[in-house]
Amino acid sequence: MAAENHILSLLDATALALLKPHMRTIAVEHGELLHNSSSEIEFAFFPRSCIISVLASTDQGATAETSIVGREGMIGSSTIHGITTSFADSIVQVAGEAVRIPAGEVHRAGRESESFRKTVALFDLSLLAQSQQSTACQALHQVENRAARWLMQCRKRLGSNDIRLTQEFFGQMLGVQRTTINLVERTLQNAGLIQIGRGRISILDAKGLEAVSCDCYERIEKRYEELLGPLE
Repeated sequence: MAAENHILSLLDATALALLKPHMRTIAVEHGELLHNSSSEIEFAFFPRSCIISVLASTDQGATAETSIVGREGMIGSSTIHGITTSFADSIVQVAGEAVRIPAGEVHRAGRESESFRKTVALFDLSLLAQSQQSTACQALHQVENRAARWLMQCRKRLGSNDIRLTQEFFGQMLGVQRTTINLVERTLQNAGLIQIGRGRISILDAKGLEAVSCDCYERIEKRYEELLGPLE
């Protein structure tokens, strides 16, 4: 069964009454583009069992991941303010389910519910912290440590040790060549931390993988819990 979305679980009865008639649980596929920086935002998405990457891009078409969002958050938070343009692209990294709500209904609920406005504002602060820490991580830490941190973040946001992920996409998210990510995966597998399958990575030893991860993982998750409480 798909997990519940943490933001939606934190809302009071008034906010849920405003949003519930417009909620639709949908399946999203790997590689699916949910928001495009050149198009209007039609829906906000609240992941339940998927992970979405937020990608910044250049005019030349190069992209870099700035953050990932799973069951702890939402994509399209600007719609609560009536802003339906996106600065970045949002692409499905791990397929699964998400709750979809029309942008206009998110805006309306935001006007009428203080609980919803506050919860989304706190999530935005956590996402900013993740983006800032990820920038530092990219510049300062070795690829093996970054890979372990990234896998641990995925595990937390999926609520699962099994991550459906291709090697090519994993390398793209870390900004490294496929040969490099292949070496990193083999190193982590030989250490007994993960098991590599076809289009899948299974985490065998979460504590061991966290030990390999840089302290960025702990800092990102600590900030989220300070703002929105633990993600069960």
